[in-house]
Amino acid sequence: MDRLTQMRVFTTVVDKASFTSAADSLGMAKSTVSRQVSELETRLGARLLYRTTRVIRPTDVGKAYYE
Repeated sequence: MDRLTQMRVFTTVVDKASFTSAADSLGMAKSTVSRQVSELETRLGARLLYRTTRVIRPTDVGKAYYE
């Protein structure tokens, strides 16, 4: 997918604070959403999200990129 799609996926994940909710909102599979965010992070060379089993939140770099 293209960069704009990856950016849209990333902002939706931040807005929803959930890969599952973002996937539902975007009409995509959760695995696709996760892969898009990972590919964006690789493209930028920076981690954008802290991921735990309970919380997803943007890193400082992720906050700046989101804005």
